[in-house]
Amino acid sequence: MENEQGNEMNSWDGFLGSAFLGVEDVKTEQDVFVCIGIEMDTENHRPMLILEKDNVKQKYSLNVTNSNFVKDAGIKSPKEMVGKKVFFRKTMAFSPSAKKDVPTLRISKIE
Repeated sequence: MENEQGNEMNSWDGFLGSAFLGVEDVKTEQDVFVCIGIEMDTENHRPMLILEKDNVKQKYSLNVTNSNFVKDAGIKSPKEMVGKKVFFRKTMAFSPSAKKDVPTLRISKIE
């Protein structure tokens, strides 16, 4: 089995939680993340963007809210996201598992 970087189990790169974009990774709404690929999030059955910023690759699974934003922005299919610049804003959203509002990311703009 190979991880995202093509290593055959030679390192943890691409397997650890830091490989996923989190609220703490977005400093401002002007941060630019470029979509360099897309794959299926098999756990959640959602499209997952492979984003790059400052030569760091991170994954971001599109929830229903963000998928609707992408579609409403005129993107006809998930694969059309490749090459697009993606901008995020921080917000609070209810988490059913935590049973409270938690910080989360919403796509604010696509170029």
